[in-house]
Amino acid sequence: MPDSVLTDLAHQVLEVSQSEEHQRRRELWVRFHALCPPRTLVHYAMYTHVWEREIAPPNLFQHQTGLARRIEVQLRAKLWKAQHIPDDEPLLPTVWLATPHPPGESRLWGVPLGSVRTAELGAYKPVPPLCTEQDLQHLHYPPYEELSTEKTALQEQAMELTGGLLPIKFHSDELHYGPFEWAVRLRGMDNLLYDVVDHPEFVHRLMDFITEGMIRYHRTRESAGAVDAEASWAIHMIYDAVPPGRENLLSGCWAYIHAQSSASLSPRMYAEFVHPYNARLASLFGKVYYHGCEDLSAKASIIRDLPNLRLFHVSPWTPVEPVIQALGNRFALEVHSHPTKVLFEFSPQQMREELYQRHRAAGDTVHVLKLCDVETVGANWQRLKLWAELAREMTG
Repeated sequence: MPDSVLTDLAHQVLEVSQSEEHQRRRELWVRFHALCPPRTLVHYAMYTHVWEREIAPPNLFQHQTGLARRIEVQLRAKLWKAQHIPDDEPLLPTVWLATPHPPGESRLWGVPLGSVRTAELGAYKPVPPLCTEQDLQHLHYPPYEELSTEKTALQEQAMELTGGLLPIKFHSDELHYGPFEWAVRLRGMDNLLYDVVDHPEFVHRLMDFITEGMIRYHRTRESAGAVDAEASWAIHMIYDAVPPGRENLLSGCWAYIHAQSSASLSPRMYAEFVHPYNARLASLFGKVYYHGCEDLSAKASIIRDLPNLRLFHVSPWTPVEPVIQALGNRFALEVHSHPTKVLFEFSPQQMREELYQRHRAAGDTVHVLKLCDVETVGANWQRLKLWAELAREMTG
């Protein structure tokens, strides 16, 4: 039977999401992605687990365990952000669940993906299963598999708990969109740093295998009806218009292309060992967001040739000016503030000054001012509100 707490929250979520203000915010993002927004947008990407752990009062929740708890956390987090953070994110009413997949660490690539962990601090180091070039023969392409009976039961339970008021959707992707990150996981970064010099042909064989496996996986996921355009927006694309009929096609989705572990590769090596494989994967999707927390200014002129590129991540460690020189005004930029400094170091004036400098450097290029990767607020969530207020002041 419906849960009264969750149905009450669902009604509140629907009311906010359907309000004139939040419909207007949706339109802002559609125009942003079409490269014609009326102004620069502002967005704080809130991690729900941080909100639950550090901001929400423990006695706020009526449910302590199970699916009801997970749904309650999602709904309360949506409502809290809409009420307390004055950015441009629209409240979307979808409840998200994780697709149940078969167990087994060797299921995806055919090899174990173990790690070594410390008992004291919880730190870990992945153990790469490819010790030699010959180990490549042990890999197989990753299959897309889901436990359909469990998935259906989970969806029905969520629908019942919320009284059928909200859309219930599933995150299904187990691979993401970064072939080089899988090369690092399978071979190890320390090994790859030697391989790109001593065994470049092997690196290409590995990257080709991984990329082909990822392409097959995503196409199988699409054929299984497990692709959803809304699921592809994540915390960066926020909202977009989907061409009719493409809601469940890769061509209607965004791809979050990345290769952050290749930060120590030179631009020339990146162009040889990473970019061609990212490009193959990017060609499957309707639009591409490129993410990298490292300084991408020297590689932007390579990344700009990705098929379907539309949004480019400018991290706190990336100067804005050389990115614009490389990309021009053909793409939108996601211009980030430094999260640690915003939360723990800057005075309000310093916060304003950083925003001003980044905003001014972006100039007339379509861009969003962004605060992300906040894993702790240090018992001072009001700084998130202050940042958003200052950013909105900056952008008009």
